[in-house]
Amino acid sequence: MVEVIEYLQVQAIIFDLSFQYMTRQLFSIIGLIGCLLSTNVNAQKFTLKQCIDYAWSNNLDIKQSMLNNASSLIDVKASKANLLPTLSASAGQNYQFGRTVDRFTNTFINQTIRSNNFGLNAGIMLFSGFQNLNTIKQRKFTQEASEENIQYTKNLIALNISSSFLQVIQAMESINNAQLQINSTQQRIDRAQKQVDAGVADLSNLLTLKAQVANEQLNLVNAVNSKNVAVLTLRNLMQLPYAEPFEIEVPSVEGITATREPVVLEIYETAVNSLPQIKAAVKQSEAANAQTKVSKGLLSPTITLYGSVSTVYSQSAKNYTINTNPIGYQTIGYTQNSNEAVLQPLFNYNSQIIKFGDQFKNNIGQGAGLSFSWNIFNGFQVQNNIQKAKINQQITDMNLLKQKNTLLNDINTAVNSYNAAKAKHDASLNSVEAQKTSLDYIQKRFDAGVSTSFDFINAKNSYLQAQSNELQAKYELVFRALILEYYRGNTITL
Repeated sequence: MVEVIEYLQVQAIIFDLSFQYMTRQLFSIIGLIGCLLSTNVNAQKFTLKQCIDYAWSNNLDIKQSMLNNASSLIDVKASKANLLPTLSASAGQNYQFGRTVDRFTNTFINQTIRSNNFGLNAGIMLFSGFQNLNTIKQRKFTQEASEENIQYTKNLIALNISSSFLQVIQAMESINNAQLQINSTQQRIDRAQKQVDAGVADLSNLLTLKAQVANEQLNLVNAVNSKNVAVLTLRNLMQLPYAEPFEIEVPSVEGITATREPVVLEIYETAVNSLPQIKAAVKQSEAANAQTKVSKGLLSPTITLYGSVSTVYSQSAKNYTINTNPIGYQTIGYTQNSNEAVLQPLFNYNSQIIKFGDQFKNNIGQGAGLSFSWNIFNGFQVQNNIQKAKINQQITDMNLLKQKNTLLNDINTAVNSYNAAKAKHDASLNSVEAQKTSLDYIQKRFDAGVSTSFDFINAKNSYLQAQSNELQAKYELVFRALILEYYRGNTITL
């Protein structure tokens, strides 16, 4: 009676697991099809370095940072150009209508006159409180900080790429382990089926093994889905088009740990002199100091040397020729005693407009001078700007100190995380070895018919869980080791 009850209980469990098995099989097929569609036998296999290089070439954040840096470079060139003299040219054409004074004859005329004027003006700042020189320094420091920020962005992307890359490898290894476990269980199902057919074993062991293989197939589906998600995340980080085939080249990560025992202060001394976020903060502090000097330069006078050259052309500029033979006489007065008329001869005048080239050459005028300007009072605006610049300098100095404190805290966390991951991995290795020994023992007893299928399944599930824990701990340790190498200023690679 007890055996019948146990048999009915097993049947109920098997019915439920059989339904789950069919569902999982469907999901497994869908997942595997998706996996096949997402890969291509001709796809280029990317190493970790190639993934990082591709992301650096295509990531939008990096491109935006590079554009900001290009703008900063233009600002540097513009500040250097302020040291050069200025040169401007001018030209104009004018028409004058109605009654006006002829500038050449100094008489009133009433006609339309066209004139042209041309000029060149040059100037150079001799002294302005060293504002231009300090502006060059300020913009140069800002541009160098921008370059360091580009490298900092690259480093963050490289770390994210490394994390996703390791997740893909972990998922691929999980797929292989799941498939191996399915094959192992399937072998025992085949053996149990033969024993049932021969009448030397009951049905319960066979049904339990089939339930177990259904669970293992679900693990395979989950592993495939995890890989697809990890690949999608990696594609997004790389900005890789979805239509482009993609596979990764799996490196060997066995034995990858920190190159030497991590010491917080030792790593910090290296990182504080090499990491771009610290260098950027230093450059920003130097830029703020230069900006303070620029603001102080506004208190100084400015001295400018200037010069100009100009010429003019006008239709009213004419050459006059006189005919020596008088055309008549006019009375201009009378003598006092004899009242005799005083006559003035009248001559015929011929006029001709002076040629454009002659006027252009003959009317050239030059000028030069030295100007001095000193802003004595402007409502304390200069003083206020100086105070604001000093406050900004203090802010950047504090930001540098915060960056260093954050770096020290991050390194502390990284070292602790690495040590914890190493201890976890060592423990997981011991657990895998112990569970493997236990499984081998129970498996031999099960094959000999001494142990039940439930004992075998429990031992195998414990071994699978230990394997999963070791796999997760291994890749976490590898990633923690990569982070330490990053803080040491080394290239992130596998």
